[in-house]
Amino acid sequence: MRNAIGVCSMCGTLGAAAHWSEGAGDRAQVGARRLVLRERLRRTELLNRALAPHRMAVDEWEETAYVLRGPTGASVLCGDLAAVFAEAQRLRGGRPLDPLDPAYLEALGG
Repeated sequence: MRNAIGVCSMCGTLGAAAHWSEGAGDRAQVGARRLVLRERLRRTELLNRALAPHRMAVDEWEETAYVLRGPTGASVLCGDLAAVFAEAQRLRGGRPLDPLDPAYLEALGG
């Protein structure tokens, strides 16, 4: 029988390959790194707007991950955008994040 050992979410981000949503380019070049960071900060801004009605927020972390903070103060390190939304759903007790929910659209102001 295998023992289940909990591991922090940081272990999954160390040495992970860039997600397709992070764009292409040589991150070693100074100009490219600035562009990558600028794009990540823009994505973070958009994520925060999308998650605010759920009382959640995201911070960019070292150009490698996002830190998602839930409504209760819990936080989790997410390696990419897919992980952000999966973890957001988990922090909501498994309730899906429905972008077409009328109450959600009302909270966004649309």
